[in-house]
Amino acid sequence: MINVVNMLGSARLGGRTLVVGVLNSSPESFYRGSVRVRRIGEAARRLAGQGADVIDVGAMSSAPYLGTHVPERVERGRMVRAVRASLEAGVPVSADTVRASVARAALEAGATIINDVSGLKHDPLMREVVSSYSPSLVLCAHGERAPPGDPVLAAKKLLEQSVAIATDAGARRDRIVLDPSIGFFRRSGRGSLHTKIRGGWFARDVEVVRRIGEVGFPVMASVSRKSAVGRMFGIRDPAGRGEASAALEAACVLGGADALRTHDPARARRASEASLSALSRRTFGARAAR
Repeated sequence: MINVVNMLGSARLGGRTLVVGVLNSSPESFYRGSVRVRRIGEAARRLAGQGADVIDVGAMSSAPYLGTHVPERVERGRMVRAVRASLEAGVPVSADTVRASVARAALEAGATIINDVSGLKHDPLMREVVSSYSPSLVLCAHGERAPPGDPVLAAKKLLEQSVAIATDAGARRDRIVLDPSIGFFRRSGRGSLHTKIRGGWFARDVEVVRRIGEVGFPVMASVSRKSAVGRMFGIRDPAGRGEASAALEAACVLGGADALRTHDPARARRASEASLSALSRRTFGARAAR
């Protein structure tokens, strides 16, 4: 866990783990339990009540194994409605999008964070949005192909490119959080939002979880109900991956994650607190033994 304090909107990183609750207004999302097309404000308040420090709103699924891209106007309309409703939760709202027009509309609607799974590489106009609005940023590791060799170093190289894009556009370094993109490195996929790799995706993701603290900057882990959880624990249906996700989220915190993006804030919070307690006891024990 990093020691400096960075910000996602008005939410501070540093000390305890930041919990980012997922709220999707996209019916095509891989986990239907996260989808809300009605009573969105109520769902956002529930996430905050369960411990979410930030609400991350998605309006188009970016899962690399689903052909789920929707027209830009559809994503933009969904996003604006969901952001406005999510403000009722009283916590910062993040817009999960790779499209500049959607990001701009979300920020105008009240979002203060942009979570871009392409790390600002999909839409060149995203740089203008960053320059004009100065949002906090979650930058995800992305490229056409992963650099060869060590998977954590490969993610770092791709993320360094995104940080350079962001800072060149005027982003403040203390408003940037990095995500190593667990689930988005694949041999093949649908659309352009995955990064091609030669090896197996599962081995890559397990190694990144194990060494997530090496990514640098404050780092966010997004493993909730993903394929890595299903493969690791033998659970095919995302609806049954809740407890298993919390176990992997705990491993991410032990590995150095500063934030967790999750469908289940209460579980993630408990997993994080247990992990931080274990780390504290381990540190105290090591000092006492000297």
